[in-house]
Amino acid sequence: MSFLKQLLTPFVEFDEDAKKKEAAKGNTPAAPAAQPAQPAAPATVPPAGENAHHPLIDGESKTPDISNQIPTYSPSGTISKPLPEHQQYFEKLIDDANRTNPFFQGADFKEFVDSKLDIDDIQDEALKYKTAFNILKNSGLTKEKLLSTGQEYLNIIGRDMNAFQSAQALQYNKEVRPKEQLIQQKAEELQQLTLRINALKSEINAFTQDINLAKEKLSTTKNSFLLAGENKQKEIEAELQKVARYF
Repeated sequence: MSFLKQLLTPFVEFDEDAKKKEAAKGNTPAAPAAQPAQPAAPATVPPAGENAHHPLIDGESKTPDISNQIPTYSPSGTISKPLPEHQQYFEKLIDDANRTNPFFQGADFKEFVDSKLDIDDIQDEALKYKTAFNILKNSGLTKEKLLSTGQEYLNIIGRDMNAFQSAQALQYNKEVRPKEQLIQQKAEELQQLTLRINALKSEINAFTQDINLAKEKLSTTKNSFLLAGENKQKEIEAELQKVARYF
């Protein structure tokens, strides 16, 4: 037996050792097929109801101001890394559930994950998982409890995400929707004003043309009248000069 196996034997029941024990007892029962944990149902956006609440939306949970923080985005434009405050929120959500929910009493999925961190120096992943599990077996952890508590943590996160989306949708309807409707109203008013302005511009252009024609006509009439008067004055002056000369 290798030194590593000697070191881990109190915690890890290696496959070959287990087979030898079963063979010594007699018949070796067939191992039941492992049942994979059911994946959490994808979170859907519930409708925003009047009773939708979430601590991050309602202000019940004190969180730092994130308005001046810049998220990390992927080349496609989607957010690729959440803000630290939101990562910390879900860590606390799991910690609080583990501490207060009777369903998680004793060793469960969270303690299993934490135990893996304590033996992080084991490089072989399968060995690390088996070691962490066998360490907690003495505390009452079973495979069924490991899977069921892990699934319930998924459900807790999923319910919280749904609650957040519902509460944010309600917040959107309260804080954003009225302003969007006001913008739409103002845009319609602006459209009506634009139509009115264009109509007034057309009227102004028409009046301007009328004025220019009238001014041109008046100017022509005045200049013609004055020129005719000046010409007549010149005729009379010429006649008077001749009278003065001949008489």
